Amino acid sequence: MNYNEFTNPDNWIGGFYELSIEFHPVGDNNRLNQALIALENIGFFNGLWQERQDFLSDSISLPINIDDDSVNQFYGTLNLTDGNTLPSLISVIRIEGESDWLDISIPQATLEQLYPYEYPLTKELNPWLAKIDEIYIRIAETIYNNSPFELAMIGEEISGYTNQEEITKEDSEKITFILPIRLQKRLGIQDKGEELSKQLRLFR
Repeated sequence: MNYNEFTNPDNWIGGFYELSIEFHPVGDNNRLNQALIALENIGFFNGLWQERQDFLSDSISLPINIDDDSVNQFYGTLNLTDGNTLPSLISVIRIEGESDWLDISIPQATLEQLYPYEYPLTKELNPWLAKIDEIYIRIAETIYNNSPFELAMIGEEISGYTNQEEITKEDSEKITFILPIRLQKRLGIQDKGEELSKQLRLFR
């Protein structure tokens, strides 16, 4: 991916395919900054850039300050094993009285250009999505090892779908979740899904 491709607004239009990670309770700047540091240090990730025009230039300085009820957005790229490089939007969202969120979002406009994209964006119609999910799972595991979270979920426009307080067992059967042991036990699903590191389990 070159500068013109990364900064082209047409490559950022439409929706996103996302990894959304919840940190609860709200207000712990250290947890979010540790998560950002873990992301920045992942070998297949490049960023964090303040603006799209900062592509491949210096990253932001960490730690960042996070205000109440705020959204901080940065940019990066993800290098996949199939040779494709995907642009990503990184959002740090603070919802006062609720939770903090770290979202990593790939614009669907880019996915349409690089893969045989079929709508609706299901894995049955788009088996190549497995490559994106595997990258997101690796990111979630790495972040959890450095800054444990309450819940992570993967999907199309998945941000805001549910949270650690409202998630149900039925939810875990509908979309892709990565859950720590505490939430697995609360939902009674600790013997289901696929085992990851640090007692995380993947449900999909």
